[in-house]
Formats: sequence, C-alpha cells, structure tokens
Amino acid sequence: MTGIVETLAAELPNLPRKLEIAAKYALDNPARIAFGSMRAMATECGVSSPTMLRLARHFGHDSYDDFKALFQNEVSSSNFGNRAARLFRSGKDSLAGRIQDAALNNISNLFEANSTETIEAIAETVRSARNLHIIAPGSMAWIAGHMENTGGIAFPGLRATRPGFASVVETLGTLGPEDAVFGIGVTPYAKSGIEAVTYAHEIGVRTMSITDRRSSPLIPVSDHCLIVPTDSPHYYSSVVAICAAIEAILALAVAKSAGGAVQRIERIHELRQRSGAYID
Repeated sequence: MTGIVETLAAELPNLPRKLEIAAKYALDNPARIAFGSMRAMATECGVSSPTMLRLARHFGHDSYDDFKALFQNEVSSSNFGNRAARLFRSGKDSLAGRIQDAALNNISNLFEANSTETIEAIAETVRSARNLHIIAPGSMAWIAGHMENTGGIAFPGLRATRPGFASVVETLGTLGPEDAVFGIGVTPYAKSGIEAVTYAHEIGVRTMSITDRRSSPLIPVSDHCLIVPTDSPHYYSSVVAICAAIEAILALAVAKSAGGAVQRIERIHELRQRSGAYID
C-alpha cells in the first residue's frame, strides 16, 4: 500500500500515546478501518470515538469518513482482501487445507507487498558486507541459524548473533562501516533485538529487517525492510513467508556475486563429498 499507510507510519513516533495506539491499529488493520464504523474501531483498539476523530483531524481531515475513505481506496486497489477471505471459509475446508491456503497466500502477498527494489537492495547488502550480523532473538533464533548455515557457505561473513552471557548489543561492539545488521522480528517483538538494530542504526551501520507489521519498531531503524505476512490458523505465527524471503535474498545475493559465491559453494560441496559426510 501507499499513501495514508505510509503517512501514518512516518508520523507514528511523533503521536501522543492515545493517537499512537489508534494509528498502530490502523496500520496493522487497514481493511478494518476501511469498512468498520468509527465506534467499532475505537472499541477494537481500546480508545474512545473522539480519539479516532482526533486521529483523522491530525492528518488534515475534517471528518472521520474522509479519513476512512483513504483506506477504502487503498484496500480496493489491492487484491489482498479476496485472498484473506479464503482463510476464513467454513465447513468444507479442513484445518490442514486452511493452513495450506494461509501459507500460499503469505508467500504470494510477500512478493506483492514488497518491491523488487527492496529485496534487491537487501541482497546487495548481504553480498557486499564484510560481516552481516543476523539478529533474531527468541523464537526466531533458529531462522537466523538457518540463514547463517545456508548463506554462510557463499558469504563467510554471515553470523547469527548468539549472545550467551553478553547482551545482543554487546556482541555488536566491533561493528564497522563495512558491516551490516539484519534484524528478524515478529510480534511480540523481543526487546533485545530491537535494541541491537537500533544501536547499529544510530552508529551509522547499514541495517535491514524482516518484520510482520507496518507499526513494527524495526521499521524506523532499518534502511531497508520487508513486511512479511505471518497469518495462519496455526496457534503460532507462520514463518513460511519469512523463509521464502530469506531464500530470495540469498539467491539474489549469489546471482550478483560475479561468480565468487558460486565458487565457494562448489568448493564446500566438494569438500563435503570427499569427507563422506553425506550418503547419495
């Protein structure tokens, strides 16, 4: 989406607390704002109806309906709604079928909602960074390990941060201008991950992130950010699209490496074959 959503995201850090709550809800639920009443939206995000009106007026609209109309225009310009509705079909679909639908929709929406230029910019940073520190605390840690394991054979500087007894920020103490930091975080956001990416951003190191919401605290501190859907009937956020994003980033980085990464991959593969580590 463009327009009002980006305007809200840019203004978010400057809003008073009540307006911030309402704005975050609008960022994360544009379709609900587009078609719900002011009173219903106020109830859902835990503020008063006058607060929703103040939010509209803060962005230069005389009425809430004018504010709401902007979301209607943006939602109608995308086809996400039709796909999302399929997730909630009742009766004939099994749980496994709905999980399959959600996974496929998440991957499709990932590549429709994020520009090719952003994915390519992240891939170029992965390719060119001397060291790339992957920050993914908590339940996302295994994804950082996966990125390090699959990407590290092409780019030896990939490092999944493992703080141990030190804080995540402390492990970034040797960051230099040729390095980069890549944060991965979905709600609820791990405080240590946000602090680490923020620190890197403040000292001028290149920062990138994958996150799940336009109101995510990772967005303001990232030079490039992918917003990845994680919807699923599963009891936990889906990571299918996150993994697809990482695969796309690493594949593009290798493709842009002028052969050096390919040679490293071939060398590692040959060494593994010679060692007898795998059975064909």
